[in-house]
Amino acid sequence: MKRSAAAVALLVACAAAPASAQRWHDDDIRKMMIEDSLARFGSADCPCPYSYAWNGAQCADKSLYSRRVAVSELWCYPADISPHMVFEYRRQRGL
Repeated sequence: MKRSAAAVALLVACAAAPASAQRWHDDDIRKMMIEDSLARFGSADCPCPYSYAWNGAQCADKSLYSRRVAVSELWCYPADISPHMVFEYRRQRGL
């Protein structure tokens, strides 16, 4: 009896392990992707409308994003990132 109870406890613990592993929510992944994107640019580049330029002024309509400059992997808002992009980011980083 004791042996079977221990076996059941071990099975329950093993089955629960994957569920207890941290799984990043899509919103968290999008935030990470935006942070990675902005890290590629300096403040002088004014990547996003909410960024600040070297002189302390908010970039607003002078930003690369607002001027629709074709810059690969420039994401300023979660809506810029598709579910497929989240999937690929998660896959590439093992998240």
